[in-house]
Parts: sequence; structure tokens; C-alpha cells
Amino acid sequence: MADVKQASREAVAGWFIGQDLSGDPGSYKPAGMTKLFRLKGRGHGEWLNRNLKVSIEKIRRSTTTTSEYGTFSVVLRSFLDSDNRPEVVERFDGCTLDPVDPNFIGRIIGDRYWSWDSNQRRLKQYGEYANRSDFVYVEMNEDVEAGASDPLLLPFGYFGPPTFKPIVSGSGTTADGPQGVFITYSGSIAKASKTPAAAATNQSQWMSGAQGAVLSASLYWPVDRLRHSASDGGLSDPTKAYFGFQNTRTSGSTRADASFGDWKRLLYASFPGDPVPGQSAPLAVAGATGVNAWSYVFSLDNVRVGNGTYFYESGSRASSLSVTTSSYVNMLNAGYDKFTAPFWGGYDGWNIFKPDPTYNNGMASTDTEDTNYIYNTFRRAIDTVADPEFINMNVLTAPGLTQNNLTEHMISVCEDRGDALALIDLPSVYIPSHEAYYNTKAQRLGTTPQAASNSLRNRRIDSSYGATFYPWVQTRDSHNGRMLWIPPTVAMLGVLGSSEAKSQIWFAPAGFNRGGLTDGAAGIPITNVTERLTSDNRDTLYSNRINPIASFPNTGIVVFGQKTLQERQSALDRINVRRLVIYLKKQISILANRVLFEQNVQATWNNFKGLIEPLLSNTQTNYGIVDYRLILDETTTTPDLIDQNILYAKILVKPARAIEYIAIDFVIMSTGASFDD
Repeated sequence: MADVKQASREAVAGWFIGQDLSGDPGSYKPAGMTKLFRLKGRGHGEWLNRNLKVSIEKIRRSTTTTSEYGTFSVVLRSFLDSDNRPEVVERFDGCTLDPVDPNFIGRIIGDRYWSWDSNQRRLKQYGEYANRSDFVYVEMNEDVEAGASDPLLLPFGYFGPPTFKPIVSGSGTTADGPQGVFITYSGSIAKASKTPAAAATNQSQWMSGAQGAVLSASLYWPVDRLRHSASDGGLSDPTKAYFGFQNTRTSGSTRADASFGDWKRLLYASFPGDPVPGQSAPLAVAGATGVNAWSYVFSLDNVRVGNGTYFYESGSRASSLSVTTSSYVNMLNAGYDKFTAPFWGGYDGWNIFKPDPTYNNGMASTDTEDTNYIYNTFRRAIDTVADPEFINMNVLTAPGLTQNNLTEHMISVCEDRGDALALIDLPSVYIPSHEAYYNTKAQRLGTTPQAASNSLRNRRIDSSYGATFYPWVQTRDSHNGRMLWIPPTVAMLGVLGSSEAKSQIWFAPAGFNRGGLTDGAAGIPITNVTERLTSDNRDTLYSNRINPIASFPNTGIVVFGQKTLQERQSALDRINVRRLVIYLKKQISILANRVLFEQNVQATWNNFKGLIEPLLSNTQTNYGIVDYRLILDETTTTPDLIDQNILYAKILVKPARAIEYIAIDFVIMSTGASFDD
């Protein structure tokens, strides 16, 4: 259980099982009942099994002659609520197992999920129905989904979480390996030892010669407490009791115990996603020593009644003592039609020994996705958005990420897409505490403007699809009032958004009008910079394509540059022009789709020009371009291109440039001089 080195995985609620329809209580085994469905998380990892649980309630058999399928409700509840005061997070009423019914549970909750294809480096979606739950999706038993199961089946119980087997003391070895937990004791003092010899040694060492004994014992892994009685917790109406999983501090308490979520974690790396693949599966997990596939199997079929009180007793149906001995309907007619199950097995995939498990110093320059989990995490995230037909975006950034290979890969992805700008952070501009320990705060300034410029120049990045800024900035955490140092890309995301909101996407996101961080251009309060830049510092940075964030005594903190990472001088070495071109390409592409697969004739050409001309004219009116020309005639779409089913148009634009330098001449004239001269 010390080995949990694996990727993140979703928490699940164990397979929900149907009631016993055999009519033979004596042969009843809950683990042999039909699996119906289970619920799996949607990107919440370990959070799900620590914060939510699921209840099945309002279980109703069919009351019509048109269908034998009954109905039930699926309710996601807060992990820390009680049956006395349920806190509903989501609920889905009227669910059915009838695959052709509009209320089929797979349709009501949704069954779609994403899976990463490591060969094609992209996400693939599976499932039939759109997800309506924010937290879970449904995995169906194939027979149930195909309508091949008994239509009378209703969710009546569930498989509990897997668990480690008890450690039982004794001599010799078993199939599970060496055994032996031996207890030396004196009065109320006891100490566990692995072997009888060690126990005897311990006894002589720390029991001061007191007469003791070597005892055998068993150590059990914690398991869920199941509600015993419907009267637990003092419910005024016992039919409101949810049998099954109960995480209150005691059986009679109404206060939840959050530690119940601790043993719902993933047991060890590569633990099977479905430890109970079939009804006849053995209790032990295949290929694992000392692990049980489930800690218990709960079913309403094992609820009995005594002295007017309904209570759960495992094995009561097999003993013909349960309420459902003659029919499962008896339980539902009595109003006991609900139970609760936990989620288990969620895992975030992080190294919990690190303050930030994705810290830059955890990666070497030679690492790849096959050698380093941090590198693989970022690489997969970047590759996930690489396809422009999968996700629409115009800015890509990973704030705080400074590993050279990864930030350059971000730029490459934006270049390949042709419709996004990558904002990257530079290494060692500021070194936060989760990256390394330093005695003084001054040591956290790991580089200088000149060193940062030299380092970037040596990387030889030449792309108009990337931009970077210097230095880090300070903001205030509105939740707790703390002052935090954050990468400049965080502030620049806000600046790009507010600049576009104030004017247009092709206006420079810099200067006091749109880049004033003190004035709120970032959308969050920016109160300081890690390094106050001199005029020479700003010139050094800007000449090396690093946009300075300057602090002035009278006007505050401002973004003082808007260069891209393109080395050669052209209009595209500025952010506002690159974003203008991205905007035009996207909008024209959308408009061009309207003539796709139309006849390649003059009328279609005119239609195309009629769609594009207003866009270009409007952009010119709003100061994005100073002039343009759209050419689409026989000189562009030639007969040979027509034969290849190609419409070819040329769009020439002159982008409007931003003012970055102001030159003013002052001429001192004599008193009698005329200005007209």
C-alpha cells in the first residue's frame, strides 16, 4: 500500500445489485446477485470519495401493465450530512433500467467519458448519452443495457469497497505469506511483534521481568459501518432511514466522521478498476496477495424486523428471517425503500510529499513523458488542446511552468494550430518556496534582466505565436487576505481579456490605457513587482523580445511592451497584429464554410466576397487595418484549380500599428519671431 505511483483515476460507487428473484432464500448470496450499474467520477479524483456519497431511494416496482420495469431515484449527497438532515447535491428521479425508456438511467444521468489515447496523443470520447451530472457518469452492465436482464430487477444493494485482508497471527506460512502478529502484555500494556522470538525479547526488555504471555491476535483493516437499525439517530419517522453505508461517529449519532473517507483511497498502484468483474468472482483480487475485492456486500434483502423495528442483519435472508423472505415487495410496501453507498478508489496521481507535485525542479532538461510524471502531465495537457477542431481557443498558457522543452512545445502547438498565442513564463525570474528553500527572500530573485535576456536569446525561439513577460507580480488573495507572488502570465490573461472588452482584440494590451495593472487591467489587484526595472533594464528586455512590466512612482504598475517572440522585424512581431491576424483567420474561416461544397462559379465567388467584405470593412472602421484588398477572380481561382475543386482567394491587409515611441521636438524661438515663419 506504500506504492501508489500511478496516474490519477476516478472514484466509483461499487456495482449496484438487484434483489433476489429466485424464490429460494436458502441459497441466497448477495455477491451472486445481478450487477446493474455503477457510478464513476468525472474528473474529481480523490475529492469525490471524500466529499460525496450516493443514495438510492424511492425504489418502486412497476404498477402498470405496459412495462414491468420499476423506477428509483439516484441522489448525490454531501459526505458529511446525516439521514436526519440529508444535504442533496444532485438528484435524478424516476430512473429506470428499461433501455428504451426516456428515463433510462444511462440517459438521465449520462454515460459519456473521455479516455486518453497514448498512441494518437489525444482524448477520445465514449458513451451514448450526454452527461447531465456534474460529478458522475453511469457504467451499465452490458446485459442490462441490452435489455437482456429480468425487467423486475431494481437496485437493492451494492458491493462495498475493496479492503486488505486481516493479518492473522500463527506459526508457519500460508498462501498469503508469513503470518504472525504476537502480543506481549502486562496488565493494560501491550506491544505487537512480528515473531514469537521478538515477542519474548520485547517482554524481557521492557516488561521488567513481569510474567506475561505470547498471544495470537488478528489485525483488521477498517471497514464501513452499516446502519443497523432504522431507529439509529433518533429519526422521528424510521422509514426515512437509509440502510447501508453510515458514516456517523457512532451508530446513534447524527454527526458525520470525515475520516471514513480515508480508507476509501486507492489501495495500491495498478489496483484493478473493477475488482468484481463477474458474479462468480472470488473474494480475493486476482493477482493480489492479501486483498479482498470487496469488504462486504450490502442488500435490502438482509433487513429483518423484530419488535416492530427494522434492522440489518447479514445472512438473515439465507436464514429465511428477512422481510423479503416471501417477496421483495414486502420491504417496499413497508416504506423502507432507500439505502446509501460510498464512493471509493479515487486518486489524484500526485506525489503528496511535495508542496507542489508539479514543480519545475522536479524535471530535468532531458526528461520526457516516459521518464517523468510531471513532464508527462504537462505534455498531455498541452497535447489535449493541440487539435483546433477539438477545442476553440486563442490563448494558451500554463502559469508558472518554465521547463524549456514544455514551454517551447506550447509555442509549437499554437503555430501548428495557427489560431492561438502562447504566453510563457521564463525560468528563475522568481523562485517560489515550493520550488526551493532559501534563507533570504533576496535569493528568490534567481536571475537579472540581462541574464534572462541572454538565456532567451540562446534558446533561439523565433515565433510570432509566443510572447513572454518580466518580472513576477504580487496580488492579494481575496479569500484570506494573503499577499501572493504570481507569474506574469496570470496577470496578462486578465489584461488580454480587459483590453478586448474595452476596445478590440487588435489593440495593444499594454500601456496605461489598457495595460495599467494598478488600475485593474488584470482583473485582480496587482500591488507590486518582484523587481523594479530601470529604463536600461526595460530597454535590455524589450530588445530581446521580453515585455517588461514596469513600476512607476506616480502612475503605478503597467505592462510596458507587446512584442512576440519573432526575431525578424515585421508587423507580426507585435502581439496586437498577431491577434488581429488570428481573429481575421478564424472569422473568415467561419464565413467561408458557408460556400463550402457550393458550385465553383462566378455567382459563388460573388457570394463569398459579399460575406468577407463587410468583416474587413468593419475591422478597418474600428482601426484594426488601414487598408485591404480581396482578390477572387480568374487570376486566383484558375481553371486548373477549379478542376481540383479549389476556390482560391487572396486577402491583402495593412494592419494598423501601435504607437510605442513618441518623438517630440521643442524649438525655442525669440520673442519677436513669427510662428508662420
